[in-house]
Amino acid sequence: MKLDYRSWSKLSSRALAALLFIALLLPAGGAEAATQQSNFYNVIMQDGADPWVYRHTDGYYYFTKTTGNNVTIWKSASLTGIDAAATRVIETGCCSIWAPEIHYINGAWYIYYAKDDGDNVNHRMYVMENTSADPMQGTWVNKGQITDPTNKWAIDGTVLQVGSQLYFIWSGWEGDVNVRQNLYIAAMSNPWTISSNRVEIARPTYSWETNHSPHVNEGPQVIVRNGVINLVYSASGSWTNDYCLGLITASTSSNLLSASSWTKRSQPIFSSANGLYGPGHHSFTVSPDGKEDWIIYHVAKYNNAGWNREIRAQRFTWNPDNTPNLGTPLPPNTPIALPSGESQRVRYEAEEGTFGGGAYASPGPGSSGGSKAGHIDTAASFVEFSVYAAAAGEYILSARTGNGTAGGGWSNLNIAINGTTSPFHVTNKGWDNWGLSTIRTQLHAGWNTVRFTKGNGYAEIDFFDLMPAEPAALTGSVYKLINPNSGKALDVAGGGTANGTNVQIWEDNNSTAQEWRITSLGDGAYTLINTNSGKALDVAGTGTADGTNVHIWQDYGGNAAQRWALIRSNNGWKLINPNSGKALDVAGSGSANGTNVHIWSDYGNAAQTWQLQRKY
Repeated sequence: MKLDYRSWSKLSSRALAALLFIALLLPAGGAEAATQQSNFYNVIMQDGADPWVYRHTDGYYYFTKTTGNNVTIWKSASLTGIDAAATRVIETGCCSIWAPEIHYINGAWYIYYAKDDGDNVNHRMYVMENTSADPMQGTWVNKGQITDPTNKWAIDGTVLQVGSQLYFIWSGWEGDVNVRQNLYIAAMSNPWTISSNRVEIARPTYSWETNHSPHVNEGPQVIVRNGVINLVYSASGSWTNDYCLGLITASTSSNLLSASSWTKRSQPIFSSANGLYGPGHHSFTVSPDGKEDWIIYHVAKYNNAGWNREIRAQRFTWNPDNTPNLGTPLPPNTPIALPSGESQRVRYEAEEGTFGGGAYASPGPGSSGGSKAGHIDTAASFVEFSVYAAAAGEYILSARTGNGTAGGGWSNLNIAINGTTSPFHVTNKGWDNWGLSTIRTQLHAGWNTVRFTKGNGYAEIDFFDLMPAEPAALTGSVYKLINPNSGKALDVAGGGTANGTNVQIWEDNNSTAQEWRITSLGDGAYTLINTNSGKALDVAGTGTADGTNVHIWQDYGGNAAQRWALIRSNNGWKLINPNSGKALDVAGSGSANGTNVHIWSDYGNAAQTWQLQRKY
């Protein structure tokens, strides 16, 4: 291929700009210190049991777990970022609050939970309602106990909806003595009222269900596929390594209040493996873009840990008979691809930081880069990083951490971000048995300082990831960008595909010239790739002056000319090129077809406002 001088100069300057950007992204600790990643290491929450997560139509995950004395809700834009999400605590009164779930039914929110009066024999199921559009707002109203006529011991209630009919499914005692937990179903007349007698649909009978006393079937969860109701439940003792998941199925067209409609599998479908013990009491959800199915479950933190548990997540697939293929708990030291549509993150290997005061890096079994940061043992010891953010805002810092401090207690490091210090809690699982510690923090645009110092106890760091707390777009999804001032779409002139083809506004015609695949770079910046050409939205010549043109150009993977920070504005989003600090702007606030698009000083005005409309 021949290149004329202009093309060669253009390519050279852009390649150089890309190399310079990569160099700038990496902190002084080393060339491998900062990398874009599309994976995570399980765990998603370093402490907890009985996880429940629901992804609502607003794009958020609503999560809860057993917290003991209340119901706490987490609201997260990502599945792997739940631990650092915003929370709301809902008071329930005494005592022993177990396995809450949050459901959205017929336009209102409902929380189902078990509690007692201080005596386990009196555990029963209860329900609360909130009619607010956002369950983090509004008032939660106690609807009272939800019970069948027997009013026997009951926990782990969940709701199944088939057509317009609601059913309540739970774990309970046949009588008044704790010898066996069965699974029961009953019809509901509304989300807080049972309207039929209970029907037993499963009891522990197989050896893997009856190997501890009492015998247990509990934690029922339902997922429906192609007319098959899959009721996945937990079996055996939750305090043992033998805790596992079993499966009962029924057809959506059958009489679900007849025990004969339900068929139990003779073997567990998910059990201890790969050094993980006692997986159970799970829930099901989907990836942010809805394309993948995921299971969220708890496991013991270590071998024979009893009720010391943590929460993990992994993708699952389907068998030909429309039952879930959960596989096995994935190995803890193998990275997992992020849920589809979840933003990339920037990873900083801890051993590449700047050490002082006696802290140093050492080899670490199972660590991501082969080494870890440790010996942060005195007040003077530290490890420090320079981290880059394309835009100011709220970020999640998620660290793979370890703690084997004698005595089994929690430790905490002190984490100082731009000089503001907070505790960074690390559960005790033993050295080189990695967990997860998170913090939600504000970062400046540009460079920020993160320093870890000694707190209480001792802890080590394998790496930490940074990602926006509220991503602007589902990474990898395709959007139209509409300028509301003109009503026109961001458009590649003439549907062109050549480098340098101009970008303009044009009547929204739903063509591929107006489709942009938005991909997170993990640090708050994104690339926008036109689906028709495969080329990136690009600032001509990596310019920084007002009026520099914007066109499409070969995708260089997010170099300085092709990076855009998406920042929320009053009526949409601003697209800021971090290299120039300038906004994507409709020239002269024009509204005619063919009006040029360029960069201009950020005024946050109508010419610089864009609405993101997801296509797929």
